[in-house]
Amino acid sequence: MTAASATIPVTVIGGFLGAGKTTFVNHLLRSGGPRTAVLVNDFGEVNVDATLIESHDGTTMTLTNGCICCSIGTSFIDTICRVLDAAVPFERIVIEASGVGDPWKIAEIALIEPSLRLGRVIVLADASRIAQLIDDARVGDTVRSQFERCDLVLLTKIDLVEDETLAAARATVRRLRPDVRIVEAAQGAMATLETLETAAAASGFRADAVEAAIDHSTTFKSWAYRRAGRFDRARLACAVDKLPPQLLRLKGSCRLADEDDVKVFQMVESVWSLSPADIAQAETGIVLVGVGTADMPPPAELDAILDRALAPAGAVS
Repeated sequence: MTAASATIPVTVIGGFLGAGKTTFVNHLLRSGGPRTAVLVNDFGEVNVDATLIESHDGTTMTLTNGCICCSIGTSFIDTICRVLDAAVPFERIVIEASGVGDPWKIAEIALIEPSLRLGRVIVLADASRIAQLIDDARVGDTVRSQFERCDLVLLTKIDLVEDETLAAARATVRRLRPDVRIVEAAQGAMATLETLETAAAASGFRADAVEAAIDHSTTFKSWAYRRAGRFDRARLACAVDKLPPQLLRLKGSCRLADEDDVKVFQMVESVWSLSPADIAQAETGIVLVGVGTADMPPPAELDAILDRALAPAGAVS
């Protein structure tokens, strides 16, 4: 990597599946501020307004505000190298960790690379689910580990829960990290990154060496569903009810019969929604990506469930 005359601050964003990381990243990309490189696991999870995109080469979206949004893909180090070697230096790097990953494993890169300076490790927690998640035998260890070395917890979706649930969420975070700063956020009312970084103390953690990457395939499985057709809305509702509880998260783009616009499909456990896509999608069919526990049924079985939601060919306008 090419050393810079001044180090670039790195902010790492973590949080379990469905905590709101995509919403937060979208908010950052639209907020302007310093020239920023945002590194995400998959472009398919970041719906940036089409008016903000200047160019898109499949790996990097160049934005009209001078920022970029890069897909981490299979090589995190290669992506960092591309950012550091940019002709016009970036003033800040924001990295979104995987929903089942440990954000500290990414933060360690900023500690050993001379061109980078670790700023904050921010973990998002869904106020409606965090109390249950940490005691879940399937995912509890993964969720708890995400909080171990963060500087700040962003407690999201506080406007969607009752006071009792919100109090339980606060208490849960306090049990995990009694000393950590908590900032609360409603849907559509995220704080700016500058505000959050000011609210959090600089990370006091330091690493002697970067540990080898953890293989999450022993705990979690991923599944991709791709079809050229469209869903029937009523059939889709029935199919989602048949999906197994081991499927924790399902997200992507699709079209519905008799509707032309692209929809963003999101499901966290049994709660799902369809919303208009914020960006013109290149995909013409259905592309969904799911994450589940290691005992999730095989892909063919999951495919068969969603195939029953496809609209008959004659029903598609």
